[in-house]
Amino acid sequence: MDIKKQNFILIYLLTKYRQSIILNVKRVIKMISYTKIYFTRYNTPIGRLYLAATDKGLLNIAPEKGSELSFLIDLPIRHYDLVRSEKPFLQIKKQLDRYFKGQPVVFKFRADMSHGTGFQRSVWRKLSGLLPGQMMTYGILAREIGQPKAYRAVGQAVGANPLPIIIPCHRVIASDGSLGGFAWGIKVKKKLLSIEGIGL
Repeated sequence: MDIKKQNFILIYLLTKYRQSIILNVKRVIKMISYTKIYFTRYNTPIGRLYLAATDKGLLNIAPEKGSELSFLIDLPIRHYDLVRSEKPFLQIKKQLDRYFKGQPVVFKFRADMSHGTGFQRSVWRKLSGLLPGQMMTYGILAREIGQPKAYRAVGQAVGANPLPIIIPCHRVIASDGSLGGFAWGIKVKKKLLSIEGIGL
């Protein structure tokens, strides 16, 4: 088939199915919904943190490891509009201020965990109930969520916690009493436990 004939057929098909193509494109655009993400920076005794939130609640807390752009790229939600704003974080910053002063704080917050799996969310919810001064091993945490043999998967879910400090994954330790791991590093984990009056 020569080029002219191919072009003629292509134009014919585009003309005939133009309306259908437009409708399908609109459906695809509608499916890719853009989430508004608010973000800010927060200076703490353990270094500068970045905080992100959606209209549903807090989305992510992470230490400054590079540029602001690297934090935004690593956010767990795609297709978003970014808004730099302090307003969504005023209350949680007040609570964090008290925490870093060594005052006992039971964090009150809304969280957007829509990006987590059902298993991860069950681990994060259980972690949220750990009070200052309370410690738990990965094995006990696995039993608490009804998955006693899934302690390795629990460890991975703990490591994927998007809201360290306020969902206190730093209070989870290994069964032998050692600190275990921490996404922000063992040095920071020791510092957080020290703030809470726990020396390990």
